[in-house]
Amino acid sequence: MRSRAASSVPELKVRVARPLDEQPDDLPPQRLLVGQSRVAVGRRPGAAWWAALWLLASVLPCRPAEGRYLHVVRKFADTMMAHGTDRYGTVHSPLLAAMLDLRTLELPVQSLPEEFFKGDGQLREVYGFGFPDPPVGVRPMDRAPMGNNLEHDINLLRSMYALSFLTRDGKYAAHADACLRFWLLNCQSPETGLMASGEHNSWDFIREKAWSDTHEVYRRFPFWDRLYDIDPYRAVRIADGMWMAQIGNKKVGDFSRHAGYHHYRAETGAAYPRHAGFYIWAYANAYVQTRDPKYIHRIEVLIESRTGRQPRPFSLLVDPQGFQPERSLDPTLRLLLWEAAGLVPQRREAWRKLVRELDEEEFSRTKTLLPSAADSLPSATEKEKASAARYNELARPGRVLVVAGGARTLSTTLSPIWRMSYGSSGVSGRALLELTRYDQTQDPRFLRRAEEIADCFVEEGIPEVKSDLWPGAAGQVISLMVSLAGRKTTPAEKAIRYRAFARQVADMAIELFSCNGLFRADGTAQHYEAITGADDLLWGLLQLHCALHNEPLQLGHNDVNL
Repeated sequence: MRSRAASSVPELKVRVARPLDEQPDDLPPQRLLVGQSRVAVGRRPGAAWWAALWLLASVLPCRPAEGRYLHVVRKFADTMMAHGTDRYGTVHSPLLAAMLDLRTLELPVQSLPEEFFKGDGQLREVYGFGFPDPPVGVRPMDRAPMGNNLEHDINLLRSMYALSFLTRDGKYAAHADACLRFWLLNCQSPETGLMASGEHNSWDFIREKAWSDTHEVYRRFPFWDRLYDIDPYRAVRIADGMWMAQIGNKKVGDFSRHAGYHHYRAETGAAYPRHAGFYIWAYANAYVQTRDPKYIHRIEVLIESRTGRQPRPFSLLVDPQGFQPERSLDPTLRLLLWEAAGLVPQRREAWRKLVRELDEEEFSRTKTLLPSAADSLPSATEKEKASAARYNELARPGRVLVVAGGARTLSTTLSPIWRMSYGSSGVSGRALLELTRYDQTQDPRFLRRAEEIADCFVEEGIPEVKSDLWPGAAGQVISLMVSLAGRKTTPAEKAIRYRAFARQVADMAIELFSCNGLFRADGTAQHYEAITGADDLLWGLLQLHCALHNEPLQLGHNDVNL
């Protein structure tokens, strides 16, 4: 009789592996190739998959971990586990703080006056009150100042699973497991089923409750299998919440990306197609775990509502009156619908055919993803400037205060390809998305787009003024370069250039961001803030280490920032 722990490990598909440079580019997801002490991992592994790798590591020959990049990642994880966990309030937990003072390695602010919490609590602006200023590109309403936003830690948790495999030390995977377990069992709204994480919410370590009353998904979530292993009833409630509590008009699939966390507040009028992709991914995972066809129906309502394409011979929209479906070609929606199709065999062919039709339309409209020379920073009206006057002190040489889409500063010293702003993964993030689409479809046009962006980064080089760089920007560029360098489709000379640039960016990032075991929020910040992508830098460094040191484990590109 197998133990419960052993029975939860996914079955490994095993065969002798070819050298990594001879591996096919179309490895199916979650395929482990083992042979001659070498492991190559297919794309998009979840938390349970990393747990399986950790167990497999225990039977591989032991050897000391090597390499500067691995050392930096391990030191970061050790520092967070020692100083960044929830040691506050009445309930301590393994969750990791999203903001830390880099001198004390503690929450910068641990108490607030009652006036701070006045209002409806839907969006809380983290500005003043002793908090460090928002990093360049970050709006005050998006921060998680007194606790954990697990969606900002996705690549940190994935890195911890990989660390356990690479170092043969199970504490990292165990801590990642503990984070997911505590989050699912403690941070879910008992009324809506939604989680205290995302664009505007987090788990407050001090008050032991959700930071705000707004739910908005931020990132692609790769740990659904692990959540269903922990508690399938709670996991499926998240997917149900993304329909019942998120979709304001269920007859036609109209919604707002913002919904209530504590109580039902499903609205309409801000139905971003990108977010529809996140919900579709959640519904598909719920379907494969429950085999309840209602999740297929929900997916197809959103397909028609957001793309205008009918996945059935008849319309699924009921009593539309004046409602008109959006005809979106959103890349995140297309990518996640393709992934969802992989979990729904009876609809796989139809949905992927629809995605390819959308792909063709998008290719006909968009010739390049590179920013044009005419692109400029948004300007503000006098009325907007007046409304944002209280943020004027954030403006400083090399940064401009912008108001459109929420008050924040943007860098004037960085070029458009290096500039980052919250809510967007930037140019490098889009290149990684195109790489994922190539892996899905084997359409070389996606690969050419990713290479065009990579070539632009190599040609431009590292910015001379680095003060406004984000850790996430560096991490994404590293991941892009390593991924392209390792593909058999890349000419040898170009692969050498990509790999060399990845090392240049990695060395620059370590020097620029490293502080007291963690990373600065930007090039000049004196605090750590997960919102600017420290986890993406960790993943990039670990991916680079594995490639350079010919590790048994080879990490795929960063595929969560959609």
